[in-house]
Amino acid sequence: MKKLFIYLIGLHLLFSACEEVLVEEPVSLATADPYFTTPGGIEDGLKATYTTLRGLYGQQNGWFLTVTGTDIFTNGFGGIANNPHINNYSPNFLGTSGTVTAIWNNLYRGVNQCNTVINKVGNVQGISDQRRREIEGEARFLRALYYFHIVQQWGGVHFSLEETVGVETEANRTPEETFYSQGIIPDLEFAVANLPENVSDYGRVHKAAAQALLARVHLTVGNWAEAEQLSSTVIDAYSYQLVKPYIELWDINNERNSEFIWTVQFSEDPLFTGPGNSGHLYFIFDYTFNPAMVRDTENGRPFQRFLPTNYLFSLYDRDIDARWEGSFKTTWFANISAEINGHAVNPGDTSIHIVMHPVSDEEKLSKPYWLIDYKGNWIGNVNSFQEIGTNARRNYPSLLKFLDPLRPSINETRGRRDFPVIRLAEMYLIATEAAWRQNKNAEAAAYVNVLRERAALPGREGDMQVGPGDIDLDFILEERARELIGEKFRWYDLKRTGTLLERVRAHNLDGGPNIQEFHLVRPIPQTQIDRVSNPGDFPQNPGY
Repeated sequence: MKKLFIYLIGLHLLFSACEEVLVEEPVSLATADPYFTTPGGIEDGLKATYTTLRGLYGQQNGWFLTVTGTDIFTNGFGGIANNPHINNYSPNFLGTSGTVTAIWNNLYRGVNQCNTVINKVGNVQGISDQRRREIEGEARFLRALYYFHIVQQWGGVHFSLEETVGVETEANRTPEETFYSQGIIPDLEFAVANLPENVSDYGRVHKAAAQALLARVHLTVGNWAEAEQLSSTVIDAYSYQLVKPYIELWDINNERNSEFIWTVQFSEDPLFTGPGNSGHLYFIFDYTFNPAMVRDTENGRPFQRFLPTNYLFSLYDRDIDARWEGSFKTTWFANISAEINGHAVNPGDTSIHIVMHPVSDEEKLSKPYWLIDYKGNWIGNVNSFQEIGTNARRNYPSLLKFLDPLRPSINETRGRRDFPVIRLAEMYLIATEAAWRQNKNAEAAAYVNVLRERAALPGREGDMQVGPGDIDLDFILEERARELIGEKFRWYDLKRTGTLLERVRAHNLDGGPNIQEFHLVRPIPQTQIDRVSNPGDFPQNPGY
């Protein structure tokens, strides 16, 4: 199977297989209308609908709007220095936010490109009816995904199923229900009905991806039976399998595995990877303060944007659940010679070790490495010696899911790791919650126990099993946190379940004092407010 990559020819972003160069006429010399009515033009236009995915998945703006400001992540040192207001729900979180503006512009560019392909594919001559339906199905899947993020982030904002032609200055405020009933759900139903089960280019959407995303949408809007039916179909009707052990799921050499249903593509080739997947930067300890360590590609370039909360640490039973060690890095090895606590340390020796229990200062000073402990103090206010959260929120267990040791240099920010948008584990979690919502607790426990068996340390499978009486909303949210940490679900999960305010107030001491009801949607970018010609019909979201 070929892997999809993106590159620029003229004004259009096109896809190429990794071993081939796609040769096209420079389309910047042609107008879009006649070009998109040719078989080659509509295929190129379809490929371009994927490009804006990279502005959301794999970039820090997307993580700031989906990870921080929740119960499981707050600002690390780099988050405070660069973008604190989103997590903190501070008065400075306004429509002038560069993060909000970048994501808004990116998503609406994606919508308009999809609208163009959908509106024009019916006029293309020289392609089969089946291929015409497949092209439309791909574009409608992507439009549904873009609109899903838009309506979740901003609520009832601008909605259109028509391409923008020329300069348009009027905007509409459309009810959220319309986004789903006239856009997202029918788009995904069309995609399910018309996309093939197998695709030749790895990275193109397909039938299972459409069913999976539709299951996510039905869960969001409260259609429990539909969500369970679709997620269980993806589980049962295809050859996807949970990767065992859990840590191998995040091996960068195992990206095309049996669990990833659909991923956004990046490349090791700087010509094709665009901005790259920069997730390797944001979740990691700044180990370079240790005297026996300098920056290297294996341990990453530490931006320390996102800091796990104490609540997140409390969710793992580290004696039985492999997802702790499968998700977090807690030991580092020296890469230069140095002295620590009076001991000589050489490359390959332990230089940093984090433990999740209290340790005396005397014991710490006796070790030939930094021994960093956990005493349960709020991670944002720790000043004691070598405790998690010290060094101004730089020292903490690092999320390893997005590490990229294959980058060509220590300072390279463009990673090559693909981003998993949909994976099989999420389908088990959707089926669990949807069954529980229908008072089918036995079925819910059966779904989640498959996932928990995979997550068990060897020999502890029985200890990881839960019964029907264990299933409730808190358990479901805890299980989703353990399994999907960092994968751009959490803010949506808390909003969807009506628990965002209470959980941020309880577990995020930076954002908790400030979060209010109006924060359930984001501020509309001020640039958008300023450029509409009908401002009375398109006001800022209340509270901002």
